[in-house]
Amino acid sequence: MSIGIKGKSYNLKGNCQVYYGYFDLQDLVNSLSILDPTGYLKIRRMLAWNLYFYLSRNHTDQLRNLYYVIYETSAIMRELNFRNINPNYALPSILDRVNTSMRLTWKNGEFSLKDPLNISCEINLNSEINKLIKIEVENQGKINVNSNEIKSNNQMDLYKLSDVKGLSLESEFHYKDGKVNVIIDLKFKPENKGFNKEIQAEELNRILRITAKEVNEKAINSHEIFEDFMVGIMETLIQPFLDKYKSELAEVLGFKELLYIPAGRHFILNAEESALNNEEIAQLFSDSCQLAINRIKEGKSFFYDSFSMPISIKGGLIFYEDSQITSLESRSIKSLATIILEVNSLRDQALIIIESPEEFLIDEDKRKVVEIIRKMMDKGNKVIIHTWDSKIVEYFKDCTEYKNEKMI
Repeated sequence: MSIGIKGKSYNLKGNCQVYYGYFDLQDLVNSLSILDPTGYLKIRRMLAWNLYFYLSRNHTDQLRNLYYVIYETSAIMRELNFRNINPNYALPSILDRVNTSMRLTWKNGEFSLKDPLNISCEINLNSEINKLIKIEVENQGKINVNSNEIKSNNQMDLYKLSDVKGLSLESEFHYKDGKVNVIIDLKFKPENKGFNKEIQAEELNRILRITAKEVNEKAINSHEIFEDFMVGIMETLIQPFLDKYKSELAEVLGFKELLYIPAGRHFILNAEESALNNEEIAQLFSDSCQLAINRIKEGKSFFYDSFSMPISIKGGLIFYEDSQITSLESRSIKSLATIILEVNSLRDQALIIIESPEEFLIDEDKRKVVEIIRKMMDKGNKVIIHTWDSKIVEYFKDCTEYKNEKMI
């Protein structure tokens, strides 16, 4: 079975392939990254951003009004609290005459939007996923999921943004036949406290005029926060669809996971053990290297010794024999440790792509890596090896071999 990626063809029939020379397998790694936990999350996030972009492009004014009404509600409640007025007494009769950006209404002890925000867009999730994955399967073409109706309900607590306890956004998402529809409502049930005094609608309208600049600034500054919220909801919406796509792709390929073990493993191990946060790692390392970094973390958490190697985990720290591996440790030890830790992260049948297994290793230790790879093949995993060492090619004579002795 072959797959095509950006005009290149990869034959995945055998359980082992060796690429010797100046090959670049990054397109293969990136396109199959949906089968890696970290890669799956990245693709889900990207797809969700695309979906939100289509929605927001067609409904910019409505979304902006939604931002405004949140902070207008905050200004109203702040004024009522300042006057120690019970909102449950004062608001029901006047709320529909308060000039908020979106009209509010009172019912059953709570207020909400009189006309909830209703936005929609046309989008083909199959096309959007295939733009990101870029895989065409031999005799089948691109993977296309027959999507059923997808529904999702979500709630966002707005207390941190508005300082109004109990204020929230409730949303309903619906996808069917290439169309997404979103309904968003503002919900707030005020506490029954304060004096039962009246306040005129014009008084609150005057407060809104006075605080208009403040409301505008807060709405603009919180735009990124709301985008993250909306994209998060989109992720929830598309996850059943994406799970089905991943499942169908895995069935076609014959393996359920991708494990990428890159070259430069001592740097990868240092990054995993450093104080770098996820944002800093994303800036410093490629997407494929981030897959490896998170695999190391997973391998440390579920470490088991099945390779008879002098690598162990004690208290979350990596040891070689009886010494802790530090940032100043030998690059050869780090390279070997990274391979073992990544392999420890596997939970299902996988395609293992390993670059430069010989990296920083003497011949005796190269044999250790070969033993690890052989054991992984014996467990039913497929292996693709990219090497610059003819000795590695000799170790895997029984594997399909590709040679490229020209620099690209």
